[in-house]
Amino acid sequence: MAEVYVNSNDPIITKIFYSGEIIDADGQVTAAVYDITQDPTISPPISPTTAILTFNATKLENDFGTYQISAPFSITTRQRKLKVVWSYQIGGTNVSHNQFVDVVVPYCSFGNAVEDLQIGTDPSDPKYRTYHELRMAEKYARKQIEDYTGQEFSTYLDTEIVYGSESDILPLPYKIVEIHKLYANDILLIDNLASPAVNNWIYTPQITETGFGIRIDRTGLLDNTVYVANGMIPPTISDQYAGEAFAKNVRYKVVGRYGWVDVPDNVEQACIQLMGHFFEKDRYWKDQYIKSVQTFDWQVEYTEGIYSGTGCSYADKLLSNYVLNQMVVI
Repeated sequence: MAEVYVNSNDPIITKIFYSGEIIDADGQVTAAVYDITQDPTISPPISPTTAILTFNATKLENDFGTYQISAPFSITTRQRKLKVVWSYQIGGTNVSHNQFVDVVVPYCSFGNAVEDLQIGTDPSDPKYRTYHELRMAEKYARKQIEDYTGQEFSTYLDTEIVYGSESDILPLPYKIVEIHKLYANDILLIDNLASPAVNNWIYTPQITETGFGIRIDRTGLLDNTVYVANGMIPPTISDQYAGEAFAKNVRYKVVGRYGWVDVPDNVEQACIQLMGHFFEKDRYWKDQYIKSVQTFDWQVEYTEGIYSGTGCSYADKLLSNYVLNQMVVI
């Protein structure tokens, strides 16, 4: 999947394949960009069938059949999924193809990475890396981090299914930052996206302090005892919700925005370390699962941990508190 960064004007590049060859188009190539993000929180609503921008693409002179546009800052202000429709003519025939592009959050600042890894910024410097190489290194590091920790350090829309256990707290497998809807056995309890918001429950769910669960706040709630003590008849709804809020074995569906609003410091540092590993000469051998490399005067042997973690012991230590099966989630 092609990517551009949030708050960037990164290039979006395509190649034209025709009859098994990469060839130049006849004349101008255009690119229509559509926002196909499924995000009900955006206002006005997203229209995936209406182009948000149309460009005349630029031909890269040194590469056959290669064209690019630069994503303007106006369409990279938030995470989103884009569809780019490239249109052109070949031999007088109208042709088009689609490309899908994710607007993503990088896990580190390139300025910090260049400084920490002492990467050269002058093309004549032996340690010089192009912007494209830095992007590939960050993507490599980001995917390693996500695979090792089992979570993403940006935000995304998702739905999680969990079962209650007779508690006022409902643990979630992933960190949540916004509660959009809550269902119990497919019955709608809460809809925070509606205007006005809908609450078919006597409780208002809140996100726990760690973000790995939701809880209810009983402050201000009256149980049957309070009603009786004050000479009032308790409402029947109190009987329905007697006991703890999240009933045992009830199936709860939690719709919301999950993930992390900001990349934690340790995750950023781990990303930088893994970018450094991406540029190391022996990465080829590691990627081939080769345990030992030997010549006539030296030998390198990798520990087994290199294949179970990120490949970098320091990065693994930095990320250890973020591996989901090791975290306290309430």
